Amino acid sequence: MINEDDIMLWLDSFDFMTYKKKEKFLSLVENPTDYVTLGKLYTLKNEILKVIEEDELKLLISTLNETSIGRIKENLDKLNIKFITVFSANYPYALKNIDTPPFVLYYKGNISLIRHEGFAIVGTRHITNYGKVVTEKFTKDLVNAGFYIISGLAIGVDSVAHSITLANGGKTVAVLAGGLDNIYPATNSNLAKEIVLNGGLLLSEVRPNKRAETYMFPIRNRIIAGLCKGVLITEAGEKSGALHTKNYALDYGRDVFAVPGNISSIYSMGANRAIVNGNAKAVIDSNDILCEYNIVLNPALTTTQNISIEEKIVLDLLADGEKSYQELLIKSKMDAKTLNSLLTTLLIRGIIKKLAGNIYYLKV
Repeated sequence: MINEDDIMLWLDSFDFMTYKKKEKFLSLVENPTDYVTLGKLYTLKNEILKVIEEDELKLLISTLNETSIGRIKENLDKLNIKFITVFSANYPYALKNIDTPPFVLYYKGNISLIRHEGFAIVGTRHITNYGKVVTEKFTKDLVNAGFYIISGLAIGVDSVAHSITLANGGKTVAVLAGGLDNIYPATNSNLAKEIVLNGGLLLSEVRPNKRAETYMFPIRNRIIAGLCKGVLITEAGEKSGALHTKNYALDYGRDVFAVPGNISSIYSMGANRAIVNGNAKAVIDSNDILCEYNIVLNPALTTTQNISIEEKIVLDLLADGEKSYQELLIKSKMDAKTLNSLLTTLLIRGIIKKLAGNIYYLKV
């Protein structure tokens, strides 16, 4: 049976269905499945032809069936790629409330990450040694404070943010401009694999085989801004794409921070200007950010070193995503008293967190 998610995936398979056209197409019905159950492709023909061409409508009519949609899903399965849509129960609330939420998100890895608060670290592709040192320091501290890190998998600041997150046992989300089966830049293909293998997430709103094009990067940046609690620009020139992320973040009411740089460096001009214009708060260490959220950086509370064998069993079970108490009880093969004690200790130490319904997840 065709559902709302199927309809969105089907619509996304056509290049001629731009974002605006999808909006208009969907506005003609109360529910996307009306096009199937009520035959709206026929009854709304005249209205639809104001949105798309007649030959395009014929293509829609010929492919709106379980067989065609099944093929799309099979191709995704072959690539080990999954998807959620704006109608999915696990679609992130933070994204649903931006001006242009992605209709479809393709992903590899731990999708449950984006149910929680992340922090975006962005900046120039032309990273200097100063930018590298600054990005490494802030990334490490934000990971230790309990944030997962969001960035765009580009060379430069993005790559450093992702890599340092992994090196410090954290989780990271890479939002790609192109498709997940066409990693850009290709030099970061191994980094992309490492992100998934270490419990992170690769995310894109474009079909897996699509190559990243120049216009896609600014559009992609709205997703980074939409998902995060705050954005940190560690180093950025006047024309850096990170400034698009900053603008989206300001529009969405997210916090924006920037690290001041040498006023003579072209690679710091964008970050410096954002500070001068009042569009970003100047920060010189991680506590300048963390104090905004009443977080005190204390590595002893966030480290997963010196854990017991029993604690490691629980943490290993949570490594690939959140688990209910019942799942932990069954999979750990522990008695309830032991598990309760371990969970309480890990919660107090800040290594794990608890959601409503007795759901647990790793803090970093």
